[in-house]
This record gives sequence, C-alpha cells and structure tokens, in this order.
Amino acid sequence: MEYLDVLERCKRQWPQAFARGSAEEKAALARFGKFFADFSPDKIETLLDQTYAPDIWFNDTLKTIQGREPLREYLKHSAEAVQNCRVEVLDTLSNEQGDYFLRWTMVIRFRRFKRDQDTQTIGVSHIRFNSAGLVLLHQDYWDSTAGLFEHIPLLGAGIRAIKRRV
Repeated sequence: MEYLDVLERCKRQWPQAFARGSAEEKAALARFGKFFADFSPDKIETLLDQTYAPDIWFNDTLKTIQGREPLREYLKHSAEAVQNCRVEVLDTLSNEQGDYFLRWTMVIRFRRFKRDQDTQTIGVSHIRFNSAGLVLLHQDYWDSTAGLFEHIPLLGAGIRAIKRRV
C-alpha cells in the first residue's frame, strides 16, 4: 500500500484524534519515545507490542513493512547491526486529524563500519495512532545517505564525492 492510501485507511479506521493534551495522547507519545530512546533487540522484544498495532504500516525510507511481526523481525535485525542506537524526540507537532510529526536526532554506533564512532542524523516521523494508542502508521523522513550510507566503506566515499559536486 502506498503512503497516502494507508493514511486514508487510518483516517477511516479511526476518524477522531486524541484530545490534545489528554492522558491517552501523552501515554501514546511517551510509549513511542521510550521505544526508540534506546534501540536494542531486548527493547524491541519487550516494547513492540505495547507501541505498534498488529496492522502497522511502516516506512523508514529504507524499507516498507506491513504488519507487526514482519516489523519485529526487521527492527531486531536492524538493532543487532549496531553497537548502540538512541533517538531523542526534540519536538512534536500535531493537527486536529490525529497526525503527529516528531522531529528527532538519532545517534548510531555501527558494528560493521566506523567502529567505536558515533554518527548522528536528524529526521521527522509522521505517526498516526489507533484508538488504543498504538502506532498504526509510521513514515520516516530522514537523510539515509548521511545517517547510514556515507559510513559504508567505498559506497560512502562515492556518495560524499557526489555530494561535493552537486
């Protein structure tokens, strides 16, 4: 499903948003922030079901995933590929329709390349929750070349060379 189709499905599934500042809204946003605050395989196993809906649609600009179980496998695999990863939510904006836009910074220390060096990137996540406060839609917007691909040997050198010429 395409992003806009999924967004429409979410709006039909739960047309009303949380009341702004409500306990439900605060709890849902806190669960999301806690999930990514320390991105590790153990955290994924213990917090995924409390954070994401069974019919989640997820896109992190690298991969599109539908369903909580495929998301669990993808995120566990991703977390195992890093020594450390933490995301800090800096700002949250929302609208009357239940869309949340979270601006964040991510600090990653990879296992396979640039060992023992932190890399940092920024991004925004578009989130929609279901009536139970679980994430139903998660669309990331971030520069994956700066956050990931530039740090891969050979590929990174090529990307940096292209960026210098543009």
